[in-house]
Amino acid sequence: MSEIITEALLEMHFHRAIVEEFKKKYGSNFLKILKPSPQQEAWIGFDQGWVRTSIKTRELFNRLSKAIQSNTSDVKNFYFGYFLQFKKVEEIKKSSRYKPNSYIIPYLRSELSLNPNKLTGLSQHETLIRLNKIENTTVWYCCAMLFNLTDVWKDPDVNRLRFIDISSAPSGWATNQRHFITFQRDNDINPLWFSEPTIGEFKSIKEWISGELKNSPKKLHPIELQKIIEDSISIFEEFDGRKFKRLKLFTEDVYTHLLPECFTIIEFEK
Repeated sequence: MSEIITEALLEMHFHRAIVEEFKKKYGSNFLKILKPSPQQEAWIGFDQGWVRTSIKTRELFNRLSKAIQSNTSDVKNFYFGYFLQFKKVEEIKKSSRYKPNSYIIPYLRSELSLNPNKLTGLSQHETLIRLNKIENTTVWYCCAMLFNLTDVWKDPDVNRLRFIDISSAPSGWATNQRHFITFQRDNDINPLWFSEPTIGEFKSIKEWISGELKNSPKKLHPIELQKIIEDSISIFEEFDGRKFKRLKLFTEDVYTHLLPECFTIIEFEK
């Protein structure tokens, strides 16, 4: 049953609960959540009543610009913009060359994606590594300890999420190899980046959202949010400038085509 659980399904399952954690932490009024949708060339999201909304990039940037111009010193609304790549976790009951030597059977693992994207030429993992170098970005893997499809029908429990800072990932992984985040058990506080075992560390949602970690989601001014969006697109221009320029020429919404779907914007009212 576990193979039916997709990364997108996990994100949908948990996003309301994550918004609630932000509300508890900052005591502010939630307005909307937005995500880039390459298939629809628009940002898709939900408003306060969790009614589905959509918005073009030009309209989003216009709204941010108006917020900036209205009162630069005291903008009414603030934002969080972060890259949170959900990963399903599988229970592994047989030994193989992909099992860390220090582990016993059974153990848990999430496979990372190093296959090049047809549009960008970059794998999911390499994209996240590059995004993490941009100022004010927040880039994490989120391993969800849900193992059966029936778990998705239950109320979301944010305590089952394991946040792994992409900054701790080893460099130089080859794209022709398989790589994982592994856990000996679901409460293992020191997961491994594997295929060459490197000790990582997971954070709980309260730690991730605390604002005390170097890469915690930060309150963003509209100027900062717009710059993150624009700078995130620039990593693809560096990879293949000609392809990027062609795409930018033919579509106004290059942002929703190229930004990873794991990017999330949450808007709050002070």
